[in-house]
Amino acid sequence: MADSAGLQFVSSFAFEAMQKVDVVRLAALSDPELRLLLPCLVRMALCAPADQSHTWAQDKKLILRLLSGVEAVNSIVALLSVDFHALEQDARKEQQFRNKGGGSNGESFLVSQLQHGLTLEFEHSDPLRRLRLTLSELLVIMNKVTDSNGEFFLKSSELFESPVYLEEVADVLCILQAELPFLLPIVDVAEALLHVRNGDWFMCLLVANVPDSFNEVCRGLIKNGERQDEESVGGRHRTEALRQLCLMNPSQALNIRAMVVEECHLPGLGVALTLDYKPDAPDEAVSPLVSYVSGLLLGTNSKVRTWFSMFIRNGQQVRRKCVTCTTFCLNNILSKNIT
Repeated sequence: MADSAGLQFVSSFAFEAMQKVDVVRLAALSDPELRLLLPCLVRMALCAPADQSHTWAQDKKLILRLLSGVEAVNSIVALLSVDFHALEQDARKEQQFRNKGGGSNGESFLVSQLQHGLTLEFEHSDPLRRLRLTLSELLVIMNKVTDSNGEFFLKSSELFESPVYLEEVADVLCILQAELPFLLPIVDVAEALLHVRNGDWFMCLLVANVPDSFNEVCRGLIKNGERQDEESVGGRHRTEALRQLCLMNPSQALNIRAMVVEECHLPGLGVALTLDYKPDAPDEAVSPLVSYVSGLLLGTNSKVRTWFSMFIRNGQQVRRKCVTCTTFCLNNILSKNIT
């Protein structure tokens, strides 16, 4: 997604540190990198841990020391101080109200009528109202995804587009999902983020702050994906988002590629992940892409062969009109290496 160009994504080093809760590595992060992970780190520091070991007690002290003096921590602490039970009740009332065909006259259980634009309202709001504004906007997008029957759309949303407040909105989004996981399943939230500008950036931050959700989110995005991803705008958006997730967690890239083949969805993603793959032995006789493609085309699974053959045929048909990166590389390698 070109919209997120120029934004700082979570690095693979930072993501691995979060996965392992490696406080030494976290302490080595730059301030901008650490900023992206604050929602999870603040919750870790404030919430009562299940792990009562001495080791975790020491790690928690280091995390608190790491967070001290970071200005944004105070605003996240304030977000965590609201009554999430009451917030969830109002959100469910709003969902029921909209499902019955209400809400067209601007009524809302979450947000009273806005006096200004959404961004200005967010800027001047207290923590609870910021949560309500973001939750209301997110539920609208999630409902629209449900009603779209798989048809891709890109929803204009002031809240997710303003470059000044992206980090604050990301904080609110991460806290909402962490505190209201039954109302906001992370796979459904990730699916909704595909439909807003900067969605891949928000998605990576969300997953980085819940690192154990990586495979779950990727599988959900693949299962909901198109059989031929390069034929549609939605397919290309989904492929690029998943590619960004895999850049954040490269150790899982080949597992995600295996999910692509298992589901027979997003073949362009499988090719892109193979092109991104850097083997330990750079002088291998057969390139990873040739091995991958020949394995699919010459394998025993007829469903996979048919699916991937269609991808190649589609790529050859559009080659003279609009050449994508993956089909261009694929067609050239196929013509040189596979008879």
